[in-house]
Amino acid sequence: IGFCKMELGKHHTDPPAVAALYLHGDVLELVLERLPASDLSAAVAVSREWLRAVRSALRRLRRRLPWLVVHLHGCRRRTLAYDPHSGVWLTVHVQAPRHALPLNLRLVRSARGDRVCALSSSGLDVAGDPLGTSACVSLKSPSVWRVDPVLAVVGDRMVALGGACQLALAAGQVAAAAEVHESGNWITCDPLPSKLRESAAATWLSAAATDQRVYLTDRTTGWTSWFDPLKRRWGPTRCLRPDASVYTWGVAPGRAGAERLMLFGAKREGEEANRVVVQAWEVDGDALDLSPGAAYDAMPSDMSERLFPRDEDEDGEEMMRSIGVCGNATGGYVYNAAEPASGAVLYELTERQAGTVVKRWEWVPCALSVQAESLHRAVHACSMVGLDELQRGRASAGQAASKASTDAH
Repeated sequence: IGFCKMELGKHHTDPPAVAALYLHGDVLELVLERLPASDLSAAVAVSREWLRAVRSALRRLRRRLPWLVVHLHGCRRRTLAYDPHSGVWLTVHVQAPRHALPLNLRLVRSARGDRVCALSSSGLDVAGDPLGTSACVSLKSPSVWRVDPVLAVVGDRMVALGGACQLALAAGQVAAAAEVHESGNWITCDPLPSKLRESAAATWLSAAATDQRVYLTDRTTGWTSWFDPLKRRWGPTRCLRPDASVYTWGVAPGRAGAERLMLFGAKREGEEANRVVVQAWEVDGDALDLSPGAAYDAMPSDMSERLFPRDEDEDGEEMMRSIGVCGNATGGYVYNAAEPASGAVLYELTERQAGTVVKRWEWVPCALSVQAESLHRAVHACSMVGLDELQRGRASAGQAASKASTDAH
């Protein structure tokens, strides 16, 4: 005991040194397994032994679910990341890329993790990682000027679909234009299918990206199609409405290693349409049909009611069109795009004999920053977040705190 007191007195100004002195081996790994990922990013800097222990803990713990990443844009930019394994929100202060005004910030869907980008007539800057802490990748703007496009990365190609500015269209250009960025240039392809042209903008289309395609679903009608940027062609167009009473639709990637989608629908039912129901179905991505034997999975009613609270003065159908979905092959999040402060619901996917189903639903409370800055524009993304991104996030947070302290003095 006397030795411990002596060592603590010697290292009391250096907490990492004290921790490294008394935590090692199996005890260290057991402790690290219980830490949130945001704390693991600090633990790797203690010593090489701790770095090895962190990597060992991550290998044993299958942290397979993606993070929910919310980019807030107003008078200042902040990124909030939710770790589904610990239930902790992490705040990251990042440097805004060029052209990053609130109105031209866009979401880029990708099977490898969503990113945000800044789009203007001067160029297209895509964040280098999910949290926006690394250098951006700069590209030329699409040849058609777009104000609300669907953007996605499939393999090594970027895709821009619809959302063109009607007033800026040149002769022969259409608002539903599709372009693929390849080898440094934008290549014009066939426009969106006719059933999607009336809603050819990110506001009205739900999008999902896999390793091979981009899928688009009209949020209101359920009309769906896919685009293959490698072959530069559109697939079939189908109306996905397994429940005719659903008001709004959204899509997210489904089973890994296969072209599968998860289709989400929301509706109100009951005598006075006072109960919200959110359902999910698996869809065959090739033919755009419900998977054989597919049955819907319903979100628990207490969660759907919290996600879409009823307003007596609000038109139910208009409100329900605000559903948002983001995810990957293991799971994702359903949220209220019109009211980010409502929170979100995590869903986790699993394989059954009948196909992919929702294994569990879990409520995700809204981050305090979103509630406090409800007037700011919120962009929801979904991605795996690793130690490298978290370490850069901690560094940027430290720099922001240092700058704030300097400004205060």
